Amino acid sequence: MSHEFSLPTRPLGRTGWNATVITLGGVKWDTQVPEDEAIAIIRRAFELGINSVDTAHGYGGGQSEARLGIALQGWRDRVFLSTKTSQRSYDDAMREMELSLQRLKVDHVDLMVVHSLDNEEEYRQIMARPSVLDAMEKLRSEGHIRHIGVSGHWVKHVLQRIITEYPFDAVVCPIGAFNVAYNYTFHDTVIATARERGMAILGMKVYGAGRVKHAKSVEPYLRYSLHQPVDTLIVGADSIAQIEETVRIAASNPPPLSDDELASILPEAVAITQEFGDGEFRWTSHYLEPGAADS
Repeated sequence: MSHEFSLPTRPLGRTGWNATVITLGGVKWDTQVPEDEAIAIIRRAFELGINSVDTAHGYGGGQSEARLGIALQGWRDRVFLSTKTSQRSYDDAMREMELSLQRLKVDHVDLMVVHSLDNEEEYRQIMARPSVLDAMEKLRSEGHIRHIGVSGHWVKHVLQRIITEYPFDAVVCPIGAFNVAYNYTFHDTVIATARERGMAILGMKVYGAGRVKHAKSVEPYLRYSLHQPVDTLIVGADSIAQIEETVRIAASNPPPLSDDELASILPEAVAITQEFGDGEFRWTSHYLEPGAADS
């Protein structure tokens, strides 16, 4: 199938999939637009060549998975499909994951992620077997899950620890210039460890949960993340124009930001993430004050 743009691809860890550098994220079109428009955005992303999509059970109260399930018809075998559960117990996670499969109208997902591991208590719940991990392993043994992953937004050392203690296939963590602005990056902990272990690495918060719409340009933010050591960038969209712009930039193979270019956007990155609008995830709430020492 020919596409208007030629998106670069990278091996997605050991999954055997070569993922486009852009993965369509499951927010924005989950609630920000009507269903028919959401389906059009998703299918446009696929038409543009994007071959990976990431959602979660909880996005949009289930609307993300339900809309994606409709949009996937006719595309399933061409797309790496990932979703997530926030449940920690075996029974709750099993119920949630089975419902996710129903909403998505599929018999299996390529990646199921233990979502948002962001404190010590959740670490203990996940590792206290039987837990969500056992539920995932059962569904994997039955062919409903191909790979198991974990995500985290805020506590990099806990996320780094769990990927050394359980053989996850993938990790999802922030990789945007916004994290540089808040002096809380995952490079030397989570990403370095995941690379050593051959895991798939999916980067998020490239656009600051949508706040990049208040920036002078999205281009430097995307350019920064495209040159980080991850396999694919999860980017949401609330319009066809937005996903087209993202693909256009990524397909142009833009150069990395210079140190001066990066420094020049950091004040803006902080300024536009001091508040969050309706439907925007307040992902900076746990970070240190801007300029504080990274620890």
